[in-house]
Amino acid sequence: MFLGDLVDRGSDVKGTVGRVIELLTGKPGSVCVMGNHDFALVNAAGLAGPPDAYWVDRYRSAYDSDGTFMSYLGRAAERNNLEKWASDLAELRQAMPGLHREFLACPPWVAEAAGHLFLHNGLSRELNEPAESHRHVLRARRWAEVASPRVGTKTFDHWQTSCPVWLGADRRANADQLPVPGNMQVVGHVQVTKPELNAVRLRLDTSGGVSPPLTAALFRGPDEPPEYLTD
Repeated sequence: MFLGDLVDRGSDVKGTVGRVIELLTGKPGSVCVMGNHDFALVNAAGLAGPPDAYWVDRYRSAYDSDGTFMSYLGRAAERNNLEKWASDLAELRQAMPGLHREFLACPPWVAEAAGHLFLHNGLSRELNEPAESHRHVLRARRWAEVASPRVGTKTFDHWQTSCPVWLGADRRANADQLPVPGNMQVVGHVQVTKPELNAVRLRLDTSGGVSPPLTAALFRGPDEPPEYLTD
């Protein structure tokens, strides 16, 4: 299981995406879930349909995408000119191998195994829907029309329909997830100094995608504690 954010991380994004595709192909049943950086790139560059205006601007202003452009294009993008930025996104899309575009365009938002949910950020406590409804939404990769924020929450104050909260719109959901009875949520998204485990979730991203150590977790069964592998 990979927890997403394959792009915008490190100097060899192209190599990372290619290596993950290779590993998943060689191990049937393996999964890489969507991260917020992956989601942003897909929607800004139009890897799964026409570019989304919200994400064209958001990816320019809020995401450190230079590594992705350098890896595929050999140069950084022009952020200060919106017309040139849109052109660079189109050029990036064309420079990406077709297999990479197809792979990044449609990964699942959640992977499930006995006793565990694997997703990028976590289930938010600030939505009206119960945990089981969150799971259905994640499986369907739909959210704006089937989820709603609770009045009086920060999610309600900043609600917009373009960024699924489970992929990273609300970093607070990463530390304090809505519990799913009988399941531990295994998440990345926010860098931690060491794996953080409680009864609800395991936060595993010790590298932030940019610096060692990189940590993996081995689960031998639904009720067994994780074993950590650190590079």
